[in-house]
Parts: sequence; C-alpha cells; structure tokens
Amino acid sequence: MSSGTRGLAPDEVARATAELIFALQEAFPQARLVPCEAIEGEAIHLEVRHTSTSRADLAAVQDKVLDLKHAIEDRYGLYILVRVVPKE
Repeated sequence: MSSGTRGLAPDEVARATAELIFALQEAFPQARLVPCEAIEGEAIHLEVRHTSTSRADLAAVQDKVLDLKHAIEDRYGLYILVRVVPKE
C-alpha cells in the first residue's frame, strides 16, 4: 500500500477519491478532471484542467482546490496531489 494512504483500506481511498472528484465537479463544472502522473507518497493524483487561461482566475481556482484537497486529506488521513492547469 502506498505511504500516502497511511494504512487506509482500498475502499477508504476509493471513497476519498470519489468525494474529492464530486466536490471538484460541483465547484468547477466547466473543468475536466484527469489522472496525472503519480508521485510517491501521494494516494490520489488528479489534474484539474480549467477553461480559464487568466493567471488570476487559475490562482483563485487553485486556492479553492487546495481548500477541498485539505478537507479530504484531514478527513481521511492521506496525501493528495491536485494540479490546476489551463484546459488545452
């Protein structure tokens, strides 16, 4: 099991992943969520591809994403990587 899961069962990691995805989709319905390359120690790896290309907008999206990510990390005791990038 990955060190990013801190001993969580696979179903708990799946629940955390689903909760994060639903929260991100609700907050950013125009964004596309895709898996990104794994980094050792991170249990969940996602990329939020947002329609905005404005740095200010992307920074605001990143702030909200970090709030959602930290809430899930705290709730489940795992590490998450979420990147925000402009949609191609």
